[in-house]
Amino acid sequence: MYRLCIVYAFLALTVLEAPALFAQTETAGTELTMAISPEFPRPGDPITVSVESYNIDLNRADVRWFINGKLVQSGVGGKSIVTRAGRAGELMEIRVVALGENGVIYSANISLRPAEVNLLWQAESYTPPFYKGKALMPYQGTVLVAAVPSFSRGNSVMSSESLIYTWKEGDEVIGDSSGKGKSLFVFRGDVPIRPKTISVLVESPDHTMMAEASVDIVPVAPRLLFYEEHPLYGILPKALIGSFFMWGDETHIGVFPFYFETDARASAQISYGWEVNYQPVSNERGPSITLRRATYAGGKSNLFLEAKSADEEKLFQAAEERLTIEFPAKAPSFVGEE
Repeated sequence: MYRLCIVYAFLALTVLEAPALFAQTETAGTELTMAISPEFPRPGDPITVSVESYNIDLNRADVRWFINGKLVQSGVGGKSIVTRAGRAGELMEIRVVALGENGVIYSANISLRPAEVNLLWQAESYTPPFYKGKALMPYQGTVLVAAVPSFSRGNSVMSSESLIYTWKEGDEVIGDSSGKGKSLFVFRGDVPIRPKTISVLVESPDHTMMAEASVDIVPVAPRLLFYEEHPLYGILPKALIGSFFMWGDETHIGVFPFYFETDARASAQISYGWEVNYQPVSNERGPSITLRRATYAGGKSNLFLEAKSADEEKLFQAAEERLTIEFPAKAPSFVGEE
């Protein structure tokens, strides 16, 4: 008879609204532990909400789930629900109620107000004007990471300056870069050369809204690419890779130092060392060289270039490239020939 009374009482309570339900039950504050996965969902993300207890057997308990006061799931052993986070800044109250075998009703609740943050990063490396890709981080390079949060309460958008940022490089919290309004993070690659994982946790001042994001940044070796510099058309867009056929008596070869930390390809921040047929060309120290035919016979010449950062602390910001110059035989011309 006692068991039937307990069941009847529980069934009667189910028709009441959630607040009334809590008003008529005994609760043991820490009997139930709730968790959300992912921990910091973005607006509209699928989420799993689960409940655990070390005091009652939830596998045998009648478990009921409420979202914003509305019953969404019930059943014996129902220890989790799958739903979706609400819109940005929209408050979502999730409550769980469990009737244990001992006849006691336990409850717990958790609040969720979704927010979002995105990370953008920019390397301080060189790319030519016609380059369509992203400037990548070179070895021992410097990168600026910017957090772009989206925090709101209803129609009110929170300013990025009012939020609290906690930056991490790998698993290490970077305290000097963290704090209120610190939405920018600057770091420099080190040795040994390896990818960097940069993450940020953004919180509202009252800690009711949180968002997290991370980005993996992979350093790359700087690269040199040769281009022909035409006297009329300027730099021709096709890179010279491997070999180049020289038809005239003179040609101009220019180089672009991809991903070096330099403001321009002709800069004191980078040094060039040219060689022709393994002999240094001492009078050429810039990003271009002029080559002239020295014989009427056909043949090949080897062009070599080494470029490196002028900063002695950036030993790994260096690159080299080779190009084979091929030229056909040419009949000599004589004075007075038509």
